[in-house]
Amino acid sequence: MSDVVWVDTTGISFDNAVSHKLGRLIDASGMTADLTEGMRVALKINTAEEGYNYGLRPEFIRTVADAAAAATQTRPVICDGLKLIDYWKQARGNIFMKLTSSQGFSSETLGGHFVINGGFSGDEGDLFPCNLSDSELGGVEVGTAVCRSDALWVLSHVTLHPLVGLNGALINGGFDCLVGRARTRLLKSINPYMFNGQKTLLPDLRAFQRRALESHLGVKAAVEGNIFFINYLWDVTPQPEFYPFSQNPVVENRGFLASSDPVAIDSASLDIIQEEGCVEVAAVSGVDVVTVLQEAEHMGAGSLKYNLRRLS
Repeated sequence: MSDVVWVDTTGISFDNAVSHKLGRLIDASGMTADLTEGMRVALKINTAEEGYNYGLRPEFIRTVADAAAAATQTRPVICDGLKLIDYWKQARGNIFMKLTSSQGFSSETLGGHFVINGGFSGDEGDLFPCNLSDSELGGVEVGTAVCRSDALWVLSHVTLHPLVGLNGALINGGFDCLVGRARTRLLKSINPYMFNGQKTLLPDLRAFQRRALESHLGVKAAVEGNIFFINYLWDVTPQPEFYPFSQNPVVENRGFLASSDPVAIDSASLDIIQEEGCVEVAAVSGVDVVTVLQEAEHMGAGSLKYNLRRLS
């Protein structure tokens, strides 16, 4: 059973008060305990597509970046990969930097070196093994910003997802850390932009889910297991951030969770969304999230069972 720490921010609207609670979460979770001076920490974040109206706030990322900098005396690297729709159009890094700048993301506002994971081409990375006896992939190509760091902190804006049900620690700390060609290869014929009416056959969907979960094991190998997760249950929308639109959140503000176990923190996030928000995630997303999490546990990615410690 893995520990998950949760700080509830219901009813708090002032950014400084929310950032203070986030700081308490960082202290209580012990996520800086294994950091030493000079270590290179990468913060993998979610950035949003143009037209998506919710997402991680720069000031919340800054709070985490400041904690990493204080523990290592070195500014962290803060990164996200190119959106696949831009990668496929070969628009690459220029569009990404222009869009994220308009959303308030920069090295100055985030408190670290803001870069593209995979570089401007989206394809700069190294190959790492998935360390699974029956692995389909064998290994995955992890983007340079992630794989050349000593530790990885995965900051996930939790949303629902048309392919895996829940977009959280496992996906942001796995599939989303790969270079563009690797993500394209894992998708095969599946179109992640499901708003166009295309349906994915269940066998193809299950096969992709397994490949996506395997990719997390490759990312974990890249940073030698030195990985920690924060899930932001803040404006949880039915669509993930790579969609060019967003409907109203199914859960608006339930705070932040932290854990070293991606399965446990996603499992806890799912329970909070469903219990606190009175939302049946499988009915909204069309995906049985519990089955996905069970598969992740079977692979050795983490534990479905968790001990939830709630901070006031």
